[in-house]
Amino acid sequence: MAEIINQQGYDRKYGMTFTESMIKGAKNRYGIKSGTPSGTKKGSSFKYPEGMEEYVRSVAQGRKTEEIVEMVSLHFGIEFSASQCRAYKKNHDIISGVDCRFEKGHVPANKGKPMSQEQYEKCKATMFKKGDVPANHMEVGEYTHTTGGYLIRKVKETGPQWERFEFVHRTVWEEHNGPVPEGKMVSFLDGNKDNCNIENLVLIDNEENLEMNRSRLRFADPERTKTGVLVAKARVTVRQKKRRK
Repeated sequence: MAEIINQQGYDRKYGMTFTESMIKGAKNRYGIKSGTPSGTKKGSSFKYPEGMEEYVRSVAQGRKTEEIVEMVSLHFGIEFSASQCRAYKKNHDIISGVDCRFEKGHVPANKGKPMSQEQYEKCKATMFKKGDVPANHMEVGEYTHTTGGYLIRKVKETGPQWERFEFVHRTVWEEHNGPVPEGKMVSFLDGNKDNCNIENLVLIDNEENLEMNRSRLRFADPERTKTGVLVAKARVTVRQKKRRK
């Protein structure tokens, strides 16, 4: 369509050249349907053969994805990949019932087998030796940030990560007010997650937090955010009373 329209001389007459995205936008605005198939370009959906769902259901039970892929490909004469198979099973609620996880106590096939010299030469440059310290190792008391931007502090060397690090804002709140109650969270009045001073922290519950985000009741000014907290609490209370009624 873009090619046909551009052949009408609009570029010379009006200085306009129509692109594919412009044509799509115009069709959407005016509700124009071409009635043509989308083809097999990238992004279009592959049309599966008739009877596909029934066949996959009949062979899926007790079989791994790779087995199902091979059977479907041979049965229908199509190229059916493992990723397509997983997506197809998920979209159609088809359960194979096969647990591919290692069972507790599983012994690896290579346990106790020495590494060949060739494999060792390939791996030795990146091997950790006894006593080696990773380049990104943190000392107890050092600070870093989570992917969500929260300030955390290392408190111990051993144990899982949630034991080795603490959220600074939660720790500060608990030092002043005791443990954070279940279902509650500590939020920042000025929106700055590095500002963990007790004056900048406020305790809210999850529903109040959702209301503040949804209604944009957070501000850089702590006093305005305090008002936003009160508004959120009032709205949540009203909704809860309505639900009880």
